[in-house]
Order: sequence, then structure tokens, then C-alpha cells
Amino acid sequence: MVDASQDAAAPFVDFQDVWLAYNEELLRANHFAVEAIDLKVRRGEFIAIVGPSGCGKSTFMKLTTGLKMPSMGKIRIDGQNVTGPLKISGMAFQAPSLLPWRTTVDNVLLPLEIVEPYRSNFKAKRKEYVERARKLLQKVGLAGYEDKFPWQLSGGMQQRASICRALIHEPKMLLLDEP
Repeated sequence: MVDASQDAAAPFVDFQDVWLAYNEELLRANHFAVEAIDLKVRRGEFIAIVGPSGCGKSTFMKLTTGLKMPSMGKIRIDGQNVTGPLKISGMAFQAPSLLPWRTTVDNVLLPLEIVEPYRSNFKAKRKEYVERARKLLQKVGLAGYEDKFPWQLSGGMQQRASICRALIHEPKMLLLDEP
């Protein structure tokens, strides 16, 4: 038997008739944020979801990362049923959402501090992780800003730091919400 996560022909993202109502009352009223999503995305494929404000783009991303569970339907990512937040995903939101009391490099390091398997080794590997974060920040033009706080960065610089935070743990899936 071939493991679906290793089978190149199997979809990496697989939405099967996915519907989401944000609460039980809305579900009873048949008021859905997204309806009947059927989508298959292959490993390595790049897609863009385009539409007007309020059409469900951000909701789709929350479903894809396991931050929201569907009211109906089934979601599989990398061959596994989605049952909660995924560790294999990185996400950058429309607003950078950097923590104001943390420096740029410390904001980028945040996923490594809270997500396993990195969290268990964070103290022992901190120097290695800081170097990784600094290299990412350099790649996006933020060399020299690693020790600055978010309020000392422009909006575009904050967004690039947020993208670095989404990439720091080398996710298998990257989702960007109007970054």
C-alpha cells in the first residue's frame, strides 16, 4: 500500500464538498460562510484565490490550516484528515500581527518557540535558529533591522518580517492572505 502523503499523484490539499457556518445558529439557518468547496491541489502547485471582500478567501485559508473545522465535508492535507491546527503550514495574514514587545528576530522565531518538534529543542538550538532567522530577514532586505521593534519598521518591512515568520519552520504549505 502506498502512503498518500508520498504519492506524487495524490492531491496535497483535498477539499471534498466543504461547507462552513461560523456557529450552530447560522448552521441551523443554513447561512454558510463558504459552500460546496471541491478543490484538489498537487504538491508543489501554486494557486491564488481571488474574489471580492467577504467572499470567503480568509475563511478558506483558516479551513486549509485547520484553524477552522468544516460544518460539512472533508479536508485532507498531505494525505491526512484535518482535525485541528496543522504544524506543516505557514501563514502570513493581511495585517502583519507582529508582537510589539518582541524584536523583529524574536517575532520571526516565535513559531520555533511554540511548535513541536522545535519547541522541545529551542533553548539548546537557539543560536542555530537565530542564525536561520537572520538569514531569512537578510533575504527579504531586513538586514540591520533584526533587533528593531515592530513600531520602528515601516508597514512593508513588518509584512516581510511576518512572511519570514511564516517560513522559519520550513513549512510544507505556505498560505498568504494579501501579504
